Amino acid sequence: MAPEITGIEPSSLKGMSPDNPDLCTLEATVVTGLEDVAAEECKEKLGVTCVQARGRIFIDVNIADVTKVLLLRSIDNVNIVLTMVKNFCFGDQRERCFEQLYKFAEKQDWRKGMRVWKDIFSYPEEPIKKVVPLKNEYCCPRPDVDLKRMKLSSPILENLPESVVPEHLRNDKGLSFVDDSLKQEENSKEPSSTAAVEAVASGPRFRVSCSRTGATHKFGSPEAARQFGAGVNEMFTWPVDLTNFDLEVLLCIDKEFVYVAISLTREPLFKRNLTNFGRTNLRATICHNMVRLATPQLGEVVLDPMCGGATIPMEGSLTHSQAFHLGGDNYGQAVKRSRDNINNLLKKGKSMVVDVAQWDATKLPLRSQCVDVVVSDLPFGKRSGNKADNRVLYYRSLVELARVTKMKTGRAVLLTYDKGSMIKNIKRVHTLWKSGASRTVNIGGLPAVIYTLYRTSQLSLSDCNKDSKASETCTDPNLK
Repeated sequence: MAPEITGIEPSSLKGMSPDNPDLCTLEATVVTGLEDVAAEECKEKLGVTCVQARGRIFIDVNIADVTKVLLLRSIDNVNIVLTMVKNFCFGDQRERCFEQLYKFAEKQDWRKGMRVWKDIFSYPEEPIKKVVPLKNEYCCPRPDVDLKRMKLSSPILENLPESVVPEHLRNDKGLSFVDDSLKQEENSKEPSSTAAVEAVASGPRFRVSCSRTGATHKFGSPEAARQFGAGVNEMFTWPVDLTNFDLEVLLCIDKEFVYVAISLTREPLFKRNLTNFGRTNLRATICHNMVRLATPQLGEVVLDPMCGGATIPMEGSLTHSQAFHLGGDNYGQAVKRSRDNINNLLKKGKSMVVDVAQWDATKLPLRSQCVDVVVSDLPFGKRSGNKADNRVLYYRSLVELARVTKMKTGRAVLLTYDKGSMIKNIKRVHTLWKSGASRTVNIGGLPAVIYTLYRTSQLSLSDCNKDSKASETCTDPNLK
C-alpha cells in the first residue's frame, strides 16, 4: 500500500522550483491500491520515476511532455501542482486560519501553471494580464452559508466556537441560537478586500474546490475554498463561476500538509470507452491496470467470462492488441450493451481484436485448455447478485475456468468485494489454482480485492480425487 501523502518530501519534486522553468510537477490520481501499476506505466512510457502516495502519483516532466501524461491509461485525473507545504501550521483562531488561506494565494507559481493550462485547453488569450497585491484583510466569513451542510459527526464541529455552529446542529448540541441582531451586524460588515476590487472581472471563469482531511481544523472545506478563492479573485480579477467554469483550482489539505494544483482534465480519463452503461460498469483505468497485471503476451487468448458491458475486453484490446480478447455474459441485455460499446469504438476508427457472446460462466462453450489469461470483475453481491449466490457461482466458475485455461502457464486476475466467498472457494480448488499476490483496492468506497491465480498442472478435481483414493489404497500384497 502506498504511503500517506503527508509522508512526501516536497523538496524531492523539482518541478515546483522556479529554478526549473521548463519542468513541472504533475499529480495523477489513481484508484487506491494500484499506484505501483500506474508508476510502472509512467516509467515505461515516459522514462520518469514517480513519487507514490495513497491514491495518487507525482511526476516531474518537461512542460512539452504534459500531453503525453494525458495519454496514460492507468490514471483518472491529471493536475499541475503549484505549491506544496508539508508543515503549514494553521493558527489557533478561525480568523487567523482564514487570513492564512487568503494570503496563500500569493505564494503560488501561477504563471507556470497557467502556461501549461492555457496550452492544454487552447485558451485564446493570456489568462494573467495583471496581478493586484493582496491587502491585509481576508474575506468576511459566512458560517451560515459555508457550514450549512455540516453533519453532527463532522470531526471539526468540536473546534468551532459556539457562535458559528450551524443552526441545524444547535439543538443536537444543546446550544441556544445566536441573537439575530448579532448575525445581521456580522453579515452587514462589508469586507474591504472585496470592495477594493474595482476592476471589471476578466479572464477565465474559475472555481476553487477544497478537499480536506483531519480533525483539528477550525474551518470547513467550503470556508477554506472561499478564503483561498477570494485571494485568487482579488489578485487576477478572474470571475467566479461554480458551475460553468473554465479553470478549476484544487486546494488540498491533509492535516498540516497543504498543496495547490490546477486541474488539466475536465472529465475523468476513465470515462473513455463506454456509451452504453450498466449498473456495475468498471472504470476503464481499473480494467487497464487489471489487464496489465495479467501481462498478456503475443498470440494469447484473454477471457472475461462475466464481461457486463465489455469494459475489460475493450480496454485490453486497445492496449494489448497482440492478444485476442473474448468476453461473455449470461444476461442478454449486457451482451447487447457490449456490442454497442464495441461498435461505437470501431466507428471511431479503433482497431480491436475482440468479440463477445452470451453464455453461462459455469458452462463455457469453449474447448479445454484454449485460454491463456482470465481477467474478470466478479459480482460483488451488492448491486448484482448476493453473497449466498456468490459462494456457489465462484466455485463453479473457478472449476470451469480451470478446464478452459491452459495448465502450468494459465493465470487469472479476478476482482471482487466478496472476499469471504472468494477465499473459501480458492481453498476448495487449490489443486487447480495456485494463489498468488492479492491487493486491496478502493472501488467506489468499497474495499475490494484483486486476486492473482496461477493454473496448476492438475487436470481436474475428479483426477485429484482419484489420486487421493489411489494413495489410500494399499497395493503391496505382503501388507494385506
